[in-house]
Amino acid sequence: MDVTFFTEVDDNAFKSSDDIPDDSILGGGRFTKDNISELLECFKSGSSAQTDNLWLLSVNFSETLSIIDDEKIKIIAEHWSQESSWGNTDVNAVDLANHLLELKYSYSNSSKRIWVFFE
Repeated sequence: MDVTFFTEVDDNAFKSSDDIPDDSILGGGRFTKDNISELLECFKSGSSAQTDNLWLLSVNFSETLSIIDDEKIKIIAEHWSQESSWGNTDVNAVDLANHLLELKYSYSNSSKRIWVFFE
C-alpha cells in the first residue's frame, strides 16, 4: 500500500493523500502496516492509530530521527530488512536506508510530530 509520511497539520481528517498539504509531506513509499510497525520497533518506538489509515508516531521516533547519525540509520535499515514482514520479498537494506535518510533530512529542524497515512 502507498504510505505517506508527513508532519502534523491542523485538520487530520484525511480521505486520501491528496488531502495532505504538499509542504508537510516528508516522503513515502510502498509499505505494509507490518513493515512500519517493525520499523518503529527497530527505533524502540511506537505509534497511536488515529484511524485505520492514519497513525501518529511517537515523540521518541521524531526526536530520534532528527538527531540520529546516518551510519546508525544504515544499521537500523539492515535490521529492518531482516524483519518478518519482508519475508518472500526482494527488499534491499540500501533502499530502506535511503527511505529513512530521505525522511530524516526532510524532517530535520522540525518540531512537529510525524504522521503516517496508509492508502
